Amino acid sequence: MFKTAHRESRVVAVSTERMFDLVADVERYPEFLPLMREARIIGRHASGYETEQVLMLGLLAYRFRTHTELEPPCSIAVTSADRHFRYFDIRWRFAPVPEGGCRIDFALDCEVRSLWFKPLGDVLVAQMALTTVNAFAARARRLDAGQTLSVQRPRT
Repeated sequence: MFKTAHRESRVVAVSTERMFDLVADVERYPEFLPLMREARIIGRHASGYETEQVLMLGLLAYRFRTHTELEPPCSIAVTSADRHFRYFDIRWRFAPVPEGGCRIDFALDCEVRSLWFKPLGDVLVAQMALTTVNAFAARARRLDAGQTLSVQRPRT
């Protein structure tokens, strides 16, 4: 069975609330997360939502469901009971830092159960772990730059 664990901590020049909102907006993931082809909310509950997601590598696609618990603006927990995973757990923590911005703590723990999924899972999960925080930080910078540009445009 394939196991992966990835931990990452970094400070970004974005508010805690902004980073929480970006990570919680799962349906926008295909716009900027590598390998993510689809992410849609299929149900909501008092503290979060259920999603169906599709990861793709070339012509190989993997569809799975996740359960997300939100604790604004401090943390997000994503788990999956999908039959192809022995376990799947992503934890995000957000904390303001004195110099401004936000400390992001990201942890991904996953074990693939399916022998069929193992080759695809090895690549997808490892790639996802290594690129996720970078993708969100880059998205925050792009969105903030777009807002700055729109504020600075002269009125006609």
